[in-house]
Amino acid sequence: MPKKGHIPERTCIVCRKKLPKKELLRLCVKGNQIILDRSQKEGGRGAYFCVECFSKIKNLKVWRKLFRALRVKK
Repeated sequence: MPKKGHIPERTCIVCRKKLPKKELLRLCVKGNQIILDRSQKEGGRGAYFCVECFSKIKNLKVWRKLFRALRVKK
């Protein structure tokens, strides 16, 4: 019987649900831009969104949470 390995968990910054890392989308800061990190291996500070909350990204409150999580000035 194969061993189950450790599954890393991350928290969505909007709804605060803890989910496996692979089920979340990661945004990070690269240079002076916020980019979608598809490989989830880019360096730097990142913020995680679940798929449902990522669709709410047009909301101003979500942007404030994102800037705070990434420690970026508006």
